[in-house]
Amino acid sequence: MSSGNKLSRRGFLGALTALGSVSLAACATSTRQASRLWAADRTSGQLPPRGEFVVRNAYIVTMDPKLGDIPRGDVHVRNGALVAVGPNLAAPGAEEIDGSNRIALPGFIDTHFHLWGSFARGIVADGDFDYFPVMSRIGPQMTPDDAYNSAKLGIAEALNSGLTTIHDWSHNIITGAYADADLRALRDVGIRSRFSYGYSRNLQLKPEQTADLADIARVKREWFGSSNDGLLTMGFASRGPGDTPPQVYRQEWENARSLGIPITQHAGRSIAEIKKFRRIEMLYGDKLLGPDVQLIHTYNASPQERQMIAETKTHVSIAPFTASRLASGLPYLGDLLAKGVQCSLSVDTTTVGGNADMFGIMRLMLQLNHLRSMNVLEVQPRRILELATIDGAKDLGIANRVGSLTPGRRADLILVRTNELNTAPFINPALLLVQQAQPANVDTVVIDGRILKHKGELIALNAEEVIRKAAESFTAVRKRAGGPY
Repeated sequence: MSSGNKLSRRGFLGALTALGSVSLAACATSTRQASRLWAADRTSGQLPPRGEFVVRNAYIVTMDPKLGDIPRGDVHVRNGALVAVGPNLAAPGAEEIDGSNRIALPGFIDTHFHLWGSFARGIVADGDFDYFPVMSRIGPQMTPDDAYNSAKLGIAEALNSGLTTIHDWSHNIITGAYADADLRALRDVGIRSRFSYGYSRNLQLKPEQTADLADIARVKREWFGSSNDGLLTMGFASRGPGDTPPQVYRQEWENARSLGIPITQHAGRSIAEIKKFRRIEMLYGDKLLGPDVQLIHTYNASPQERQMIAETKTHVSIAPFTASRLASGLPYLGDLLAKGVQCSLSVDTTTVGGNADMFGIMRLMLQLNHLRSMNVLEVQPRRILELATIDGAKDLGIANRVGSLTPGRRADLILVRTNELNTAPFINPALLLVQQAQPANVDTVVIDGRILKHKGELIALNAEEVIRKAAESFTAVRKRAGGPY
């Protein structure tokens, strides 16, 4: 061998080292590229990009009756849409997420959440510290910045807990700036939502005055026009009959329907309410109920009123934590479902319920229905899981986009770990999700194809900053309110 073709041992080892360095650099580059869709970026304020990825080897609960459950399958996502769901999917070039020991299912859907009060939990108790007297003092003292910080706290907790859609039932809109603040918080976090423009603690004391109809039209025009990417939809949150005279609530409802936005209304929440008026009967008598109306609570609805709800195809959202915490009553879930009423589940308010925890909501809903019906077979865990996913989407009118892992729908999904102390051993997905799981088991959250939580970590939110700003706002509001809170 000529000297030109000889390679010394030192040169050989040097070449190997160089080659190894190149390989490691290539691997590092590959790793960076492979993680770009879920690399944490909590300072820029930018949401992660929508790209292409595939979840591999998960237990898939599609909530699609034709697809059913897929015990070992893949979920392929591209540019925010579900491309394919099934075993051994071909997805060349797609980044991969390991779904082993995880359930993949549609993200949870809340259908009634008072986000503006999220920073006030921890002080609501009983008597003088009940929700209503506390919030009636705090609400008027809030600024739009306080509203933003409080709403963002609630949204961040919801996202972290596996909620991918929430219904922001905004009933402390003192001026239009407060509506804008809520909407900015929803947009900045990147969650899917229904924003229902409501009233305020101040307006509740002025029953003869309508909501700001001009501002409702402005919000629809500015926030829900052609530039809206579909994550946000709009509704109207009504005070309704009993709290306002007929000429007021009829004008408000006519205005909402002229704008093509659905209406949501508290009704039948407590014994005290129905002693003063039966709101469902009043709405039925006025021929205002219908499939574009969502009634909240209905725990004290009479058999006749429940039949009115069914007859008019009106929807019902149930909040089991606040129902039990405020001694409102036991939900008539089984009876409503038997009548064909479209039902769904809600957080209501974390000031009373404590947490934005759909796992806990599902569990308590099942148990309360057992107590109401005294029949543990009337409603089963799988049906409860439907209420938290596909039925929530149906209630909000977005089931053509989300609520099931159906190819062609938008990619709103979560991964829940099945191999942890409170979830193992994994046998039945509905039992695990409804009776065992907690928000801490949520591994990954995807909304509209964006990975917003992965491996238990929030990607685009700085939780410490969200908490700090909410706490600062609440301290300032309490001071302005004059205590003793």
